[in-house]
Amino acid sequence: MKTFKEHLKEGGSAKTAASVGTPVSDKSAEDGNIGAHNIHDEDVLKVVNGFVGSIGNEEYINPQHAVDKLKEKLERVGLSFDCKLEGETGKQTVEVRRFGGRYGKTGEEAPDEVVNDDGISHMKEGGVKLEVEHDRISNGSFKVYAKLV
Repeated sequence: MKTFKEHLKEGGSAKTAASVGTPVSDKSAEDGNIGAHNIHDEDVLKVVNGFVGSIGNEEYINPQHAVDKLKEKLERVGLSFDCKLEGETGKQTVEVRRFGGRYGKTGEEAPDEVVNDDGISHMKEGGVKLEVEHDRISNGSFKVYAKLV
């Protein structure tokens, strides 16, 4: 019978659970060196924006489905937003929160004040916003475009 250490030595490639902090799939938006939740970093923002922009590659019967699908995927890396699409066409900008935002004391504010923000704006001036645009196209379905700014 093999010991646990022998199993790790035998199959210890970057594609196994033995390598903590590395993705299981090469198609992951997050790699082992950068966390997708570190959205305040411009390099990370570019990587995550590549993923966010990919929803424009498909057509949707219901444009809200595209937004809900994007929301579910971003929540996996700690980013959340609220967005409801209405009408045949439109564009809106919504606030993105990191880990639900911050609430409480940091020790930097006055004794009678509390921090209540998006969890990003203290690291990146103005925080991060999600721009979502949707249009009905000629075949009756919708195209949805999104970008983090």
